[in-house]
Amino acid sequence: MFIYVLFTHFQRRLCAMNHQNEPDQTNLDGIGRRQKILQILEENGEVSVNELAQAFSVSPMTIRRDLHFFARQGILETHYGGAHLSKNRAVVPNFSSRNEKMRQYKQSIGKKAASFIKEGDTIFLDSGTTTIQLIKYFPDIHATLITNSLSAIQQLSTNRKIRLLVAPGTYQEQIGGTLDLSTIEFCRHYHVDKSFVGTMFCSLDFGITTTDELDAALKRTFREQSSCSFLMADHTKFAGNSFVKYAELSDFDYILTDNELDPDKKEKLEKINPGLILC
Repeated sequence: MFIYVLFTHFQRRLCAMNHQNEPDQTNLDGIGRRQKILQILEENGEVSVNELAQAFSVSPMTIRRDLHFFARQGILETHYGGAHLSKNRAVVPNFSSRNEKMRQYKQSIGKKAASFIKEGDTIFLDSGTTTIQLIKYFPDIHATLITNSLSAIQQLSTNRKIRLLVAPGTYQEQIGGTLDLSTIEFCRHYHVDKSFVGTMFCSLDFGITTTDELDAALKRTFREQSSCSFLMADHTKFAGNSFVKYAELSDFDYILTDNELDPDKKEKLEKINPGLILC
């Protein structure tokens, strides 16, 4: 089995940004900048428009747009000269907690997803709590798997038939895997046969959403750079939406969910995407 870990120059620069004595934030794009703003908010509770503008070498107007973007999602509240975290913001449970929720449904979805994997396939695997269930039912075949999921890496590390490519990046407990700009850049170098992607919410009206811009960008990359894409979501995900949209329900080739999906939603979803499969 081969494990490839790519430490790019870009990743090293991102790692350096995490050290207080070596800030290098000037070259972050919009997604990366907003991610860092959220990180600063979580650490300090509030931010200053002028200080952020200076730190990221952008105009105060750009920072205000970023803050208003988060304010619309209920994450923060703006005040004169800055913003502070909203007391009523939703807190996303960590990976372990989410992994236990609806386990039986996630396992049935994972088992069905694994049945689509064939000899010699190249695969993107997301780090979601539903997608990871696929590993338990992974067929005894040769395949190449590209993933940012720590759990998948641990479970498949001794499988000699799997060529395992590990996406680099900073470990994020909330998703149970690596995620930063270098993770996305790494995955953009590949095109695979199949991708298996999870999500936080699926809205029949708004589309497929998650809580984090970087996570959304990675999921979008997985879907766009695969010949056949699978969305894996248990029935509870079809109730509401989060703040970052990364795809329409019609964008995926298949949508795998469990048989507890509301009949009315099932009927509407089949019209949006004929690739709906109940597991």
